Amino acid sequence: MPAKRTFADLRKSILECLRDGRKTVNDISTKTGINWKTVDNHLIYLCGKGLVHKVFDSPYVKIFELAREMPKPRRTK
Repeated sequence: MPAKRTFADLRKSILECLRDGRKTVNDISTKTGINWKTVDNHLIYLCGKGLVHKVFDSPYVKIFELAREMPKPRRTK
């Protein structure tokens, strides 16, 4: 049984996949080998962090792309 990938590994794979341009959740899932629901959940997280944004959203398809500008890291006290 293959080793379980960490959240960081999954998110890195998703971001690398989006380097080539806009993709649907299913496209990302197929190219990365990650379950579509897992991809969807991580894209929600990545949108919240400002790394990815949703280009199109309907009940049947969601299209995402990398954010043009990466957010600045937050300072911790």
